[in-house]
Amino acid sequence: MKESEAKHPTDTHQACGKTPLGRAIHLLGDSWVLLIVMNLLQGPLRFNMLRATLGHISSKTLASRLRLLEELGFVQRQAFLEIPPRVEYHLTEKGRELGDVIAALERFGNKHLSDSVVSPTCEECIALDGEATAVKDVR
Repeated sequence: MKESEAKHPTDTHQACGKTPLGRAIHLLGDSWVLLIVMNLLQGPLRFNMLRATLGHISSKTLASRLRLLEELGFVQRQAFLEIPPRVEYHLTEKGRELGDVIAALERFGNKHLSDSVVSPTCEECIALDGEATAVKDVR
């Protein structure tokens, strides 16, 4: 590694956040974001139901990803005036457009990675294999 790279190893990573493509790559590189969107493509979900569906995600991580998606305009949080309080999350039109990106990733995986020697070992990847038809059902 060059001395300049050792001093500034994240310069490239930080620079990618300055372009729309870089921001998209950063957002879509977060597997929790993709899994949240995949689940919300099926319809609105409450926080605990979404957490249960996702499996091993902490409440803090889920809350932060939902907050990010809400700030970016991909997810809308709807609170109901009920006792006990009820909150549902659903995708906005902008969020539903991510379904096209997820479907494109699925097509790419099916075309180029279906015969891959590397098998998924993480639970997220295994869950994705089982939910692959969910994206198709929405279309």
